[in-house]
Amino acid sequence: MNATTLTSSPDASDRRRGMAHWLLAFGAAWLADWRERRRDWRVWLVIGIGLALAAGAAALSSLELQSALDARSSAQAAEQQRWSQQGKKYPHAAAHYGVYVFKPLSALSALDPGIEHYVGSSVWLEAHKQNELVYRPANDEPGVNRQFRLNPALVLQVLAPMAMIFLGFGMFAGERERGTLAALRINAAPLGAIAMARGSVLFCMAMALVIPASVAVGAVEWQMHGRSPFSDGPLRALLFALGYLLYLATWAALIAGVSAWTRTLRSALAVLIALWAVTALVVPRAAAELAQLAVPLPSMQAFRASLDNALGMPDDPEQARRDKLQLLRKYGVKDARDLPVNWAGISLQRGEEHGDRIFDQHYGQLFDAMRRQSEAASLAGWISPSAAVAGLSGMAAGSDTQHHIQFVNGAEQQRRTIQLVLNEAITAHPEQNGARYDGDQALWDRVPPFRFTYQPLDLAALLQRHLLPLVVLFSGSLLLCAAGLRRLRYGNLR
Repeated sequence: MNATTLTSSPDASDRRRGMAHWLLAFGAAWLADWRERRRDWRVWLVIGIGLALAAGAAALSSLELQSALDARSSAQAAEQQRWSQQGKKYPHAAAHYGVYVFKPLSALSALDPGIEHYVGSSVWLEAHKQNELVYRPANDEPGVNRQFRLNPALVLQVLAPMAMIFLGFGMFAGERERGTLAALRINAAPLGAIAMARGSVLFCMAMALVIPASVAVGAVEWQMHGRSPFSDGPLRALLFALGYLLYLATWAALIAGVSAWTRTLRSALAVLIALWAVTALVVPRAAAELAQLAVPLPSMQAFRASLDNALGMPDDPEQARRDKLQLLRKYGVKDARDLPVNWAGISLQRGEEHGDRIFDQHYGQLFDAMRRQSEAASLAGWISPSAAVAGLSGMAAGSDTQHHIQFVNGAEQQRRTIQLVLNEAITAHPEQNGARYDGDQALWDRVPPFRFTYQPLDLAALLQRHLLPLVVLFSGSLLLCAAGLRRLRYGNLR
């Protein structure tokens, strides 16, 4: 059978006519549903309240982010100037003089601030110590704000599904209560096309809540003037948008499916509100609590005590003596004062490297536990689309635990670079007639400025932990909807 015969066969013609009929039914149902909703004042009330909340959240988040960016940029410039102009002094005194560095923020963090309000924004880099981040905005806020912060992520993850429920719970339950389901059956109306059309209208109305957030992020990105801490910013924005598109589409299909399965408007609304409460409120919080139980973290006091005890243990003095003797033999002298290099600088760097090994061990264990906590909490994404999209948006925006750990490690690397530069300067300048070497601005400026860029997204981890669960839940909601429509077509009219 050739292609012409196959194309002109009755089955192919029937399929084309069936597809044309389906598309025609979809277009007619979309227009009819949109026309009906456009005339309903309750729809405009819900959308108006949602838009007001979305616009307020977007404006508040973008203004806070812009203020934080300006403040951190100014503070970083002032710190760099303070460091550069600290005057002549012994380099190790400059190491204790220290310098602050500030955590960079992305435009996407205006949409999802994640943990940024709770983990600190700046860290002091000094000799011998790896300090904790300070200046946590949450410390200056009342308890209510710490528990319930209005931001675009909250609007999209929690409030948008609620608005969709109130606008769409009667999608098919209303047909059953009004007694118009029989007419749909008699006319052989393609229920799939009708469900797709009504779900699309619902999805479009929910997307209206995204507009303020998109405008806010665009404005912040435009004002950042290339200060983005990401090397893969466009990819992150694309994945961020894809995640929320899947999330809202999942809720649209879920609402259509539940409305098709339930017998009354009241039961449809009750089931959907229960699903919303469990998946958007209960499961994410329960997942965080269970993750803390599964992978407990030490208290700050216990962690600091263990770290201080390890730091209090001296480095191997015998190894230090052997290294010193080897250095003396290398230069053919018997006393460290006769060396062409300064043993004090070498000794200081040895002490730094000893401390670095301890920091790597203790903080490595702490950060590994934090990562395992995050991985455990992400398992909730397989049963809650809210948990899945929250993890995806935090990861894309760089406001999750993993990105915070990246910054902490980046700041620590800067601290070690400072100590290495200063100790090498001491090593290169032996004492002259008992006088120690003093560094000046030329030495301070040899320390490279702190410019931190996050690592590219781990696409495999994002796909496995967040995007794949979203796709699975979206597919499950489509199957639920398809089963509900089949029940409407062939089940009891009541």
